Amino acid sequence: MKRALALLVAGCAPAEARAADVLRETWSAYVQRFVQQDGRVVDPKAGGITTSEGQAYALLRAVWMEDRPVFDRVLTWSVEHLNRGVRKDRLWAWKWHQRVVDTAFATDADQDAALALLMAAGAWSDEAYRERARGMLADLWGAGTRVAGRRRFLLAGDRLCKGGTCRVNPSYYAPYAYRIFAREDPAHAWDELVDTTYVLLERNAALTTTGLPSDWLLLDVAKGVLSQGGERDGRYSYDAFRTHWRIRLDGVLFGEKRAPAYLARSLAWLAERFRQDRRVPAIVLPDGRPGAEYESLEMLAAIMPALQESAPDVAEAMSARVEAALSDGLWGDRESYYLQNWAWFGTALRLRALAPFERLRSGAPSGTPTPGAAP
Repeated sequence: MKRALALLVAGCAPAEARAADVLRETWSAYVQRFVQQDGRVVDPKAGGITTSEGQAYALLRAVWMEDRPVFDRVLTWSVEHLNRGVRKDRLWAWKWHQRVVDTAFATDADQDAALALLMAAGAWSDEAYRERARGMLADLWGAGTRVAGRRRFLLAGDRLCKGGTCRVNPSYYAPYAYRIFAREDPAHAWDELVDTTYVLLERNAALTTTGLPSDWLLLDVAKGVLSQGGERDGRYSYDAFRTHWRIRLDGVLFGEKRAPAYLARSLAWLAERFRQDRRVPAIVLPDGRPGAEYESLEMLAAIMPALQESAPDVAEAMSARVEAALSDGLWGDRESYYLQNWAWFGTALRLRALAPFERLRSGAPSGTPTPGAAP
């Protein structure tokens, strides 16, 4: 596996074929380790719980790899255990452990699942997937978005507002998805959330010394003003690093000019920190102090494609670190489902193995059985 990835990066193998091989091998290992026969995705490091996030990640990766049997197993389990008889809408309860233990939905999971369903509709020419996606989008728009200060924001869920304040998660904002949702669900103005994403991230950057996004923010519903809820919410760590991956994907897929500009500004502090120390802490506090002494491999994996334009030397060094951690189809801590997902997503974006997104963007039908390199 390491040789395959090294050959691909070095240009010694056809990029499209080698990217498919790397992603296929790691997907197969992930399914064997984390996806049960009934379609439930298990998080061993959290006591064997299942989350809507984990189910949605599996759906995305399954359709990315055009693995319909796994996709259908994961989808069936999710609907049967996280929605049917649990919620009155078409969204998914976020946490399950032998039963649903929290019926609230998590916005990022539902929008990732809806996106995966739209991909599936194109990949396998099955309109049932599209209809399910549109139902989820209609409910997500109603329960998961809100106008604040004349601008529509994406909420993090349906139980995170108290009084006139809502907690929002910048890493849930996925502008590439909203562009697709606007086409598939024209009854709702999803494109408004594209602009909100970039406005929110610029406002967030002004709240930190580093310019990095925060794990969580507070939204004043009356005024639309964003603020930090404290040092813990304001830190850059396991939630926030996903922001950079999502913005990079928007720039790659749709040529959004704000994407590379934001990434260059937002990641400048982090890139310099890496050049100096050859590492970045897994938690960065709003003033730049480290909140942990250890590194996060999933953070490196997610941000390495985001640094390819503004700091290619750092991106290459991080890529080498991630590659070195890959063995027998799994990265680093073999019990960490979160690491396995973000190392996979980061690798796919770095290698531009984005064919499912390309097809969905263009509306073209599925063409090949494996992911290919984006132009």
